[in-house]
Amino acid sequence: MRVLTLSLILALFFVLSNPSLAQEPTPGNDDTWTVNLKEAEISALVDQVSAITGRSFVVDPRVRGKVTVVSQTPMDAESIYELFLVVLSIHGFIAVEGGEATKILPNAVARQAAIPLDSDGFMRGEVLITRVIPLQNTPAAELIPILRPLVPQYGHLAGVPSANAIIISDHAENVSRIAEIVERLDQEESELIKIVDLEHAWVGHVGGLLEQMVSQSGRQERPQGAIRIIADERSNRLILKGTEKSLEEYRSLIQSLDVPVKDTGSTQVIRLNHADAVQISDLLKALIDGQLDDSDIRHTVSIQADESLNALVIRAEPSVMTELQSVISQLDIRRAQVLIEAVIVEVVGDSLNQLGVQLAARSTDSLGPVGGTSFSNAGSSLGGILTNLATQTPPNIGDGMNLGVATSSGDVEMGALLQALSQVSNANLLSTPSVLTLDNQEARILVGQNVPVRTGSYTTDGSGASNPFTTIQRQDVGIVLRTTPSIYEGDAVRMQVELEASSVLSEGTDGIITNKREIQTTILADNNETIVLGGLIKDDVQESISKVPLLGDIPLIGRLFQARRQRVEKRNLLVFLRPTILLTQEDSSAISRRQYQGIYELQMNPPKMSGIPTRIQPNLPENLEDLYN
Repeated sequence: MRVLTLSLILALFFVLSNPSLAQEPTPGNDDTWTVNLKEAEISALVDQVSAITGRSFVVDPRVRGKVTVVSQTPMDAESIYELFLVVLSIHGFIAVEGGEATKILPNAVARQAAIPLDSDGFMRGEVLITRVIPLQNTPAAELIPILRPLVPQYGHLAGVPSANAIIISDHAENVSRIAEIVERLDQEESELIKIVDLEHAWVGHVGGLLEQMVSQSGRQERPQGAIRIIADERSNRLILKGTEKSLEEYRSLIQSLDVPVKDTGSTQVIRLNHADAVQISDLLKALIDGQLDDSDIRHTVSIQADESLNALVIRAEPSVMTELQSVISQLDIRRAQVLIEAVIVEVVGDSLNQLGVQLAARSTDSLGPVGGTSFSNAGSSLGGILTNLATQTPPNIGDGMNLGVATSSGDVEMGALLQALSQVSNANLLSTPSVLTLDNQEARILVGQNVPVRTGSYTTDGSGASNPFTTIQRQDVGIVLRTTPSIYEGDAVRMQVELEASSVLSEGTDGIITNKREIQTTILADNNETIVLGGLIKDDVQESISKVPLLGDIPLIGRLFQARRQRVEKRNLLVFLRPTILLTQEDSSAISRRQYQGIYELQMNPPKMSGIPTRIQPNLPENLEDLYN
């Protein structure tokens, strides 16, 4: 055997430093090597392979690591190179052959390299190649999902529908294996897809009959030549998939079934789960009248609503029936609900201060003069008190302090009445009405009283006949909330809101007087967003001074000839609103438990008020689920 001196020196040096490649003499004229590596740097392996094969390598800086190879079989230079490619593949690297040198790259970037094209299909081994595999019978799109798991992540597999071919980049050995699989799948008996339109029969009936035939003829596993059937009720057509022979047989059978019959109508009873049968019936009738131009077909369509079962009874042609069923399925869905919570806050403060002095003097002589001051804006007037005394009726003394002083001097008797009152009243009113309603459905809640309002009366007529009567009309007084919510995309709620808060102020001879505060508006709010609808801030100051001319203007002393009354009223009113969208039953149950928990805690911890006992024996169960037990 001929042994190159340079190869022996290199091999001997490499074996002494790190036992890896050893050249052994074998019979014949070719040089062979035995490979044994343990934890050797991959760069050293590249150097030795380059020296043995005479190839030039360009190594990517990311190609690093240590390799271990154990072999007892002598190999020639070509086998050494194939072994080298296998080692690179195992460690995540790949060799891409070029014109002058072979590039060694990480396999993650191998697809971007200039991979050689194997147009003849003769290349083998671990070399990375690209091959185009044309198809004759099977569409490329059907084979791509089947072949994709066979290609590694760094490989490439794609279909070309226009040329009906497959492009694959991978190791030559794996490409050849995939090409063999494609050759076996691309046979004349490959499955095809056909679409059959029905003119007279309904696709649901025909599809059911064909499925029964397939299930009776088949077994648990799908036999060779069997057919798959898909019924497209929207377009009243059948989609068939199978071999050419099977498709022709079923197409002939479908043509035999798709013939006109005397009674082409189809009657179905469709029960609704969420929608109202009467409303859906009116909508479908309007839809049929507006879409069908053929009067004969329009007269054969009958839609009736059964309110007791909340169902629709429909008789129509198969194609019309299919369209109506599609519309009903889109309308008969669970509608969202909206909980609308309102808060009416009203803070009222009223302050009243009045002070007045009234004087009187008269002569004891029966014909003597009588004089005095009388003011009614600070309490009871002196004139009214004297009238009560003269008629011997109890005087109407006003609230507050009333202090009277009398004296006499000779024939003159004098008296003075001092009246003073200071009054403060505060009120804090909080109302929280709430109502739950469906999307786009009006809701109304009233919390208040229904009071009678007199609208007319009659006592006697012109001839003196007496038949008295009084007519009244009932009027709601309290808090009234009326709203219509509409849920928009993005959890926004548009609401038409009418909110009224009224109360009875007083009742006179002409009827009752009510206070009324009302808001009518349209708003847009996000889910669980609290917004203010409006409000009123009122600051009313009233002051009246009654005095004797000239005398009432004298400093200090003039107060004896005056009566002052000052009233200050402050009123703040704000109205807040918060919508909550309830999409599922769980949302509704959570809101119910939250509201019930608030009532239960109020029962357990009532507000404390001085002088009023607050111990209340609990009557409500702790859990909402136990309320009806």
